[in-house]
Amino acid sequence: MVGGSGAITACAGVRYAVTVSRCPRSGRCDRQVHDLAHEVIGIQHAASADVAAHPSHHAYERTPGAATRPLPRGYHPRRPETTAVYRVIATHLETMLQDARDRSAHGYGLPRHVEVAFRKFLDCGVIERGFARVACPSCRYEILVPFSCKTRGLCPSCAGRRMADGAAFLVDHLLPREADYRQWTLSLPHGLRARVLRDKSLASAVLAVFVRSVFADLRRRARTLDVPHGIPGAVTSIQFGGSFATANLHFHTIVPEGVWQERADGSVTFHPLPPPTDDEVLAITMRIVRGVARLLDRRDEPDAGDDDEPDALDLARAEALKLPLPSSPTSRTPITTSTRRRAAIVDGFSLHADTSVDAADRAGLERLVRYILRPIITADRVTVRPDGRVEYKFRKPDPSGRTSWVTDGPTWCRRLATLLPPRRGHTTRFHGVFASAHRLRARVVPTPVVEDPSATTPTANTLARRLDWAALLRRVWGPDVTTCPQCGDRLRVIALLSHPEVTAPILAHLGIASAIPPLAPARAPPDQLDLSWP
Repeated sequence: MVGGSGAITACAGVRYAVTVSRCPRSGRCDRQVHDLAHEVIGIQHAASADVAAHPSHHAYERTPGAATRPLPRGYHPRRPETTAVYRVIATHLETMLQDARDRSAHGYGLPRHVEVAFRKFLDCGVIERGFARVACPSCRYEILVPFSCKTRGLCPSCAGRRMADGAAFLVDHLLPREADYRQWTLSLPHGLRARVLRDKSLASAVLAVFVRSVFADLRRRARTLDVPHGIPGAVTSIQFGGSFATANLHFHTIVPEGVWQERADGSVTFHPLPPPTDDEVLAITMRIVRGVARLLDRRDEPDAGDDDEPDALDLARAEALKLPLPSSPTSRTPITTSTRRRAAIVDGFSLHADTSVDAADRAGLERLVRYILRPIITADRVTVRPDGRVEYKFRKPDPSGRTSWVTDGPTWCRRLATLLPPRRGHTTRFHGVFASAHRLRARVVPTPVVEDPSATTPTANTLARRLDWAALLRRVWGPDVTTCPQCGDRLRVIALLSHPEVTAPILAHLGIASAIPPLAPARAPPDQLDLSWP
């Protein structure tokens, strides 16, 4: 939808736009929407009959004919289907899904939410699936903005949007300005990784042991400074993959370098603490190891075994972990001393706490939060080699010295399936004073900053819990995408089309090639190859 000012707002982010006389999110009316809430009529040329035959919830025009008027000369929309990630998934998705059905005992293959995420990704940014036509009323500058898929974990573009949105929320609305912050990163032993990937309740329990161990050390150090009953806080991002495209569930936790204390008069004071020493980090790691061992003893009966048949996703995770499926979570490795500061490795548990940000460096804090919320896969590192194999380049060499991972298309798609978060599982967790139900949270979080000092109340955009696309792009890259790059006037959404049967005649009329990228069928076994696919 479009606000009364004509600027792009968060209401334009809905997947299928519904033309009504009142915006369903903001409640504000657009002066022209009421007159246009019916079937699109008055569109000239060959597209008119096709568009008018569809109800108004598939098409909206600010003025009659806005959807079909000519585009500026030389305009070419972005084509995400030409990227390597898209081409690999479109070519090998059906083969991977069929192989998962064949490998699973029940024949169902991968969980439904995994298949849905892949298919939504193939619609993300594809202009034939629907788009908004944005134009400048002064100089006639125009662009076509396709819809996004909003999937978690798979789409690099939507994951980047979640990263920027989550970082902006945490820095502006949650993390107090008076505290320094430290990142604590916990990696798990290989045997335990397979279990926490399969059991999200166990992953939550291991995270609770980790956070309690860090909080206990903060309270202990606060008591040495005569600060009893200190209340710490933390924010955790759960990552499901490592830097080398392996299934590696680990935790990134940002912890304020201090504790809050509630005084007798009701005031809340923050007490900073010195950084932890190497010996204290080692002690916390050993405390985590003991706590997880007790947790596993409580959850595992001595004579009980896992009788559940591994499904296709479990088999893919075992392949991504580079371990045989029946692995022992109690296997022990000796204590290993780390050469890095504030880092320790005990029985396969690796804890690192040497990354910190000063209280005055809010920009650095936002960069750190973006890092812990970053997408698992970087699209720029994926390439398709001339022989058809997929290559994923690492940011740095892995322990064996490799700089990239080369595999076939179905294996790459299967690896992506293991990196998706579980259905209805929260990947960002809040602890201590930052928990949503904590009684002191409203008194320690920062208040919104008023953009206009002369205003008596903060603006709606300042008080918004989440930022729209335009605000996020302006915050990350700088330019205001709601203004025309040629004349500086405000851009307007003049048309919204959300169905392929509506977009096809419009794109054909505009001279833009309109063909939804096809999916390659599943490949048959080697003795039954179907050579009909080019």
